[in-house]
Amino acid sequence: MTKANGPIRTPHDVPNLSIAALIEQWQASRLRSFVAKHIDYAKANPDDLFAELALSTCIAEEVTAGRWFVVAELLRAGAVDSWCQIGAAMGKDEIEARDGFHGWLAGQANLRYRTGTFGFTIEEAEELHRLSEGIPW
Repeated sequence: MTKANGPIRTPHDVPNLSIAALIEQWQASRLRSFVAKHIDYAKANPDDLFAELALSTCIAEEVTAGRWFVVAELLRAGAVDSWCQIGAAMGKDEIEARDGFHGWLAGQANLRYRTGTFGFTIEEAEELHRLSEGIPW
């Protein structure tokens, strides 16, 4: 698997593609590695292995990018009983979930401050912080 300037070795080497295209490229690299090892009984090409690793990282980041927005919507809907519940849904413990949400929330407020357009206003961030503080551990 190569990009225009050479092999893909890191997520930074992966071109900006749709999730479907990322998955397609990941599958192609994965299949070549699998065939090399299990059918041809050869060593997999390191370029394919690095591409597989970098593409899977990009796919994971793309797929999970909106999860904190979902937590915000759950808080607004009053649908959260505990941070343990959120953590379980995310495969984290309650502390990681709560701290992760608060970090994301601060980042969204900072984004709005810097851009004036994107992210949460101070009022929106304060509302979500207030809602998050009302949720038991």
